[in-house]
This record gives sequence, C-alpha cells and structure tokens, in this order.
Amino acid sequence: MFRRFVRFVDPSPSSHFLGTSTLLLGILLPTALTTLPTRAVELGQGQTFFESAPRLIRSANSNRGSGSAIYQFTIVVPENAGEPLQAVTISQKKNVDTIKFDISKSRAFIGDSFAGGPSVSLASIGGGNPSDSNEVTVAFDKPIEPGNTVTVSLRALENPRFGGIYQFGVTAFSPGENSPGLYLGSGRLHFERAN
Repeated sequence: MFRRFVRFVDPSPSSHFLGTSTLLLGILLPTALTTLPTRAVELGQGQTFFESAPRLIRSANSNRGSGSAIYQFTIVVPENAGEPLQAVTISQKKNVDTIKFDISKSRAFIGDSFAGGPSVSLASIGGGNPSDSNEVTVAFDKPIEPGNTVTVSLRALENPRFGGIYQFGVTAFSPGENSPGLYLGSGRLHFERAN
C-alpha cells in the first residue's frame, strides 16, 4: 500500500520548493513574531498598563490543618509585558470564614517554590479598610522586570476553622500614580476542617 502511494507523489521541483518554503516559514515566523519590540499601553495622565498580561501560575499553602500557615502566590511577568510589575493585591473571596493576615510577615522572592530564591525588597505592605482585613497589597521597592517570576508569601494568623476551598483574587499593578490594576484570576487554596 505504501509503495503505491509513493508512486503518486509528485517529485517535481515546484512541489519540493513549496514543501521547503512551508517548513522554513513554520520555523522562522513564530520566532520573528516573538522578538518584535513591544510598547506599554499609555492611558494618559502618566498611567501605564501591561502590553502582555502577567500570569498567576501557582498558589500554595504550607499547612492545610489548623494553626497559622504561609500562603504563596507566584506570578510570571512575561518578557513582552512592556511594563514591570510594581505591586500585587491579594484579596480573599467571600467564604464561610474570613482569613486575616499578619502583614508584617509578608515577603517576596524571585522564583516559584517554597525553597525561595533571592529576596525582593518591599516598599510597603498594606491592607484595605479594617472591614477588609483579608486583603493585602504588596508594593515592591524596585519593580519586577519583565522576564522574571516572583512569589509573594503572606502569613495567615490562623487557617480557617471550616475546611474547603478558599479563593484569593490576585490583581497586578504596573508603575505609575493611580495605575489601574489587572485582575490575574483566583488562586485556590484547600484547607481541612479544624478539630
């Protein structure tokens, strides 16, 4: 069967050229498109926005049971982001129990695991209004440049008493006064019921 098929293939130079051209375009075109320069989107009044969105790639907790724990949220700032990452807001979605954080223990580092990488200096750490104590904003002393991965670690005063899945919205901010945030999605953390 295969021999019959081979006999019908046109070995002409034009079909060979077409096949080679298609192969080269398939290899070179994606590479050329990814190396094109990007510009940040300017919104006016000194505000900027990401050209290509940062991505929330991981959320994890050090302890699923009762007691305190460290919650980590890992964000990739793509090479073509156009702007660095200046700050991140992490806010718990409504659930049965509200988790409060010890914001003085907030940390950040380059990399994506509990082992950690080089520490990132924080300019400020703050929460929302007292009624929104389950929201934390972490601003980096020096913005996280495109092409890097950063992990933000928050210490919970106590894990929730009621088990289940808790979601945390993550919003990224580029540099600039009153820069609008970009919602990256929700990090999901699983907890076991406290005894």
